[in-house]
Amino acid sequence: MEKCKFELVESIMTSGGLVEAYGRDVVAHPVPDAGDFEGKMDPREFFIRSAIYAFQKSIPMKFSIEGLRQTTKTYCQDMCTKAIDEDSFEVEVNGRNIKVFSYKLAELTGKLPVMIYIHGGSFMASKAEFYKEPCRYTAENLGCMVFNIEYSLAPENVYPAAIEDICGVIAYVYENADALKIDKEKIGLFGDSAGANLALAAILDNKSEAKISYAGLFYPCVDLYSQDALYDWSLDMYNIADEQRELIESRLQLGRADGKGNNELMANILMAYSGGRYEEVKRNPDISPIYADLSVMPYTGVFTAEYDGLRIQAEYYSTLLDKAGVPNEHIRYMGVSHAFLDYFGILPQAQASILEMCDQVRKVWGI
Repeated sequence: MEKCKFELVESIMTSGGLVEAYGRDVVAHPVPDAGDFEGKMDPREFFIRSAIYAFQKSIPMKFSIEGLRQTTKTYCQDMCTKAIDEDSFEVEVNGRNIKVFSYKLAELTGKLPVMIYIHGGSFMASKAEFYKEPCRYTAENLGCMVFNIEYSLAPENVYPAAIEDICGVIAYVYENADALKIDKEKIGLFGDSAGANLALAAILDNKSEAKISYAGLFYPCVDLYSQDALYDWSLDMYNIADEQRELIESRLQLGRADGKGNNELMANILMAYSGGRYEEVKRNPDISPIYADLSVMPYTGVFTAEYDGLRIQAEYYSTLLDKAGVPNEHIRYMGVSHAFLDYFGILPQAQASILEMCDQVRKVWGI
């Protein structure tokens, strides 16, 4: 797949306007190319998703963890323009050795601010190394250290093991700031999908002295239960052209809360993640942060995709941040769907979202 041109990334970041979602304004960036994409996917996204969907239709499979792991891949491209130093270390958490990858600009010395990344994958799949390119790009553009956590996956290690791993790494980073050459007063978290959920959970469960000053949430899952009708959810809330309806609706299964879709998918994810304790934990604040006391949250950036079933709960979550008095920015990328960071360097929206996160962090840290 071809790398995207930076002109497209710049076009995304400098165009668009405001749309209303649950009574508040959300920045909406249009598909960058000239043309009418109203109700349609970005042509790059459409090419990718239609090929995957055709394969899935040809070999229909029931949900399985093994199948999820085999099919979870990324196609991230190296978009850095400068040399990046890469390293790794391990942190022991409750008898588990957690590998942490690190990235920083080779030319930088001295103590650096730090961003900690948590990858997605439905709590059961994917690997930290799959997302090293957006991490390296963040390190280059923010001039910071980036730590990328290989946290424990379910069902071998069920809730709250992954959260414990991340909290353990946060504490380790803070307590070993001098050795790691980082500024412990400037620590931010970012994650995508299930990783965004875990980032939120780690902030809520953080017992260390580390103060998290920023949370970057890429198409986050904030309501794993999604059956309490806390917010409206309807297909009518998505603008879908008839010629792409089947494909786009297939991308709206996660978080679908209207009772008419494949809610079994979310239930299976929560069952595996919780070790079968679905009813016991479904409303836990560190499972579904939509039920949490959000007053403890730092400045938050929320980055959503137009054609994502989780988009609506994330937009509602932003209104809860408003009510809690938490400063936040919400950006929607039109024409793309869930997991667009998997195609970092191919989809210009992925690169733009990392750069816009960096802009937000700079404001928070005053750098």
